Amino acid sequence: MAEPTPEGALLPIADRLPKIGAPPRVRHAAAGACAAAIVVLAGLAWLWGAPRFAPVERKAAQPVAERTVTVAPVAAASFVTLAGTVGAEKTVAVVAPFDGVIREVRLQIGDVVQAGDPLVVMDDGEIATRVREAQAAFLKSSIAVDLLDRWADSPEVIRAKRTLESAEAGLSLAERQVTETKRLFDRGIVSRNEYDGLVQQRDTQRKAVASAGMDLQTTLARGDANSRRLAELDLQNARSRLADVMAQADGKVVRAPIGGILSHPPVSRQTNQPAAEIASGVRVSRGQALFAVADTATLVVTGRVDEVDVNRIRTGQPVAITSDAFPGEPIPGRLIGISAEADTTRGGSRAPSFEVRAAFPRDTGRGQIRLGMSARMRIEIASNPQAIVVPIEAVRDPTTDPMVQVRDPASGEPRPRQVRLGATQQQGIEILSGLRDGDVVILP
Repeated sequence: MAEPTPEGALLPIADRLPKIGAPPRVRHAAAGACAAAIVVLAGLAWLWGAPRFAPVERKAAQPVAERTVTVAPVAAASFVTLAGTVGAEKTVAVVAPFDGVIREVRLQIGDVVQAGDPLVVMDDGEIATRVREAQAAFLKSSIAVDLLDRWADSPEVIRAKRTLESAEAGLSLAERQVTETKRLFDRGIVSRNEYDGLVQQRDTQRKAVASAGMDLQTTLARGDANSRRLAELDLQNARSRLADVMAQADGKVVRAPIGGILSHPPVSRQTNQPAAEIASGVRVSRGQALFAVADTATLVVTGRVDEVDVNRIRTGQPVAITSDAFPGEPIPGRLIGISAEADTTRGGSRAPSFEVRAAFPRDTGRGQIRLGMSARMRIEIASNPQAIVVPIEAVRDPTTDPMVQVRDPASGEPRPRQVRLGATQQQGIEILSGLRDGDVVILP
């Protein structure tokens, strides 16, 4: 039998529930009350053990620090970078020595050649004929000069003299016959007709003598100073033609004039047509460009500069040359040429541009630099060892009315100041006027 519970003690929940024999409605109400009590007790326990949070203290916003730049002179320079192509400083064209057919081609485009290496062998059949013709013309001119040097004893002069002497002898005989016949005619021994006939023969002989004399003078005149000079000029021309043709014949083996790289001949600017293919059996004309030999002892980068910067560079100016094809430190070079005329072959809306050439030595320790590689030229166009340079963001309205904010040294307040801008530098933008050493520029 259970012991009695002391007064004031709490009974267990199960003991305080109505017994099984209680009515169902009473049992359901008691169960709900117990569940609610359990939830309330769990909530109070959680609240009692929860951490206590201190109230958040709001800090006052700090003001943003003002950015300023104190103006001080610095060394500044402006550069222009031009894209170009590597080529040879000197290129010598190799031309056909005479009109003829190519018999053999010894080397090809891109081969490295030495001075005197055979490049092409020409067929010399046609040139041999022209040599013989030139020799014949030279011999004829030589004989003519020799004949005029002794013209007084030449066969033509001797023949003319003999003709005159014969005519004079005939005239002398006719004169004697007329004289004798005149005496006989006066004595009535001969008839008038006979005498007149002899007189007519004498007159005819006189004309023959005069004609023979004129022929002799004409023949002698052919050997005067002017005639000899003309013959000498013909001889000189014949000698020159013979020497030229013989030199052409001697050049049937076309050789490299200098050492370098065998390349395509230059394209004519008039026709703008590529050179004809050089191969065996192809007929070429005298003076036609067959190849070109590029002297690679000194290389040249050829680029283009626009009209704005062309007057800011000069011949002899140092150039730094770089390329992705031969990386490393910039190669020092110098400007060797600036075109005085803009390129008119480039149409469209492009601004006028001028050709610029910079030379640099081939032996740079970068390996083989090949013709046609791309390169860049970096040229200094302006330099100022005492330039005033400020950050670009410090300038307001740079295109219309450039101004900067400068701190007033007396009041400390920002004051707008108008400036004149110069070139854009790597450090910022150059101020040509409006600022001086020591000014404090406020940045936005």
